[in-house]
Amino acid sequence: MKRVAPPLLDWNSDRQDEFGRGVVTARHQLSRLPLFTDDALAALLDRHDRSLVDVCTMGRDPAVRSSWRDVGVCRHLPGHHLLEAVHQTRLWVQVREALNTDPVLRPVFNALFDQLKVLNPDWKPLRAYGSVIIASPGAQVFLHSDVSETMMAQVRGTQRLLVYPPRQPWVSDEALERVLMSEDHGDLPYEPSWDAEAAIAEMGPGSFASWPLHAPHRIEMTGGISVTLALEVVTQTSLIRNGVLHANAVMRRAGWTPRSSRARGAGAVAKLALSRGVKAMSSLRAPASEPAGEDTPLAQMERA
Repeated sequence: MKRVAPPLLDWNSDRQDEFGRGVVTARHQLSRLPLFTDDALAALLDRHDRSLVDVCTMGRDPAVRSSWRDVGVCRHLPGHHLLEAVHQTRLWVQVREALNTDPVLRPVFNALFDQLKVLNPDWKPLRAYGSVIIASPGAQVFLHSDVSETMMAQVRGTQRLLVYPPRQPWVSDEALERVLMSEDHGDLPYEPSWDAEAAIAEMGPGSFASWPLHAPHRIEMTGGISVTLALEVVTQTSLIRNGVLHANAVMRRAGWTPRSSRARGAGAVAKLALSRGVKAMSSLRAPASEPAGEDTPLAQMERA
């Protein structure tokens, strides 16, 4: 496949105004492509680097984050066997970097990414990555906050996306600092009463959604095997905001109390420089036998 028709179908000025600022939903036509059948997904898994495949299971209570478990034994199953396990059990499979590296799926990624840039002229992405997420009916993703700007396109199955405001009590600067320091993976405590403040999107084949940077969200798989294309994007906004938070984390761990997490002004520029300096020093200190990769703290922070 060399060319994909523009995926988004109903973008308008209202969505353009809200893109990156609020929760935006739209329609796409990627679910019409014959790239996400069980056979196609099994072939993707078989040709993809298995070190970039995460397989996890979890319980049913959205407040019990400790039920999230890595199922490493499934990571190296043949593709059809892993897909069968997704159908029969409660699994969440993330095929990281698939959209931006796989030769079959890269045209899909490029078409969606290029169209978003045309439709939103003020949006200036610096880097972007894309995963394919395959999940069982009844699976869930616990409340968490991403350090990249994130959006998704649903191509199979149904899921409920709940997005919460990017502020306390849902998420704090200190929680984001811990993510940027690779001290946790962004999981957040959850209270059922918070759902009253959530923006809820019922996602089915052909649904697209994006939300503001750092906005906490959780996902419930509500019907059928769920296949989602998830994009992570680095912009100047996220780069500066995360640089300030990372610098604050470094200062806090050195015994200083940061006065501000503002992402504007001379203070933000100084903190961004501090963050970059710390990352550079961490890179130099890394053993020569362990080059920085996508799973290393440095790589995680550079992506943000």
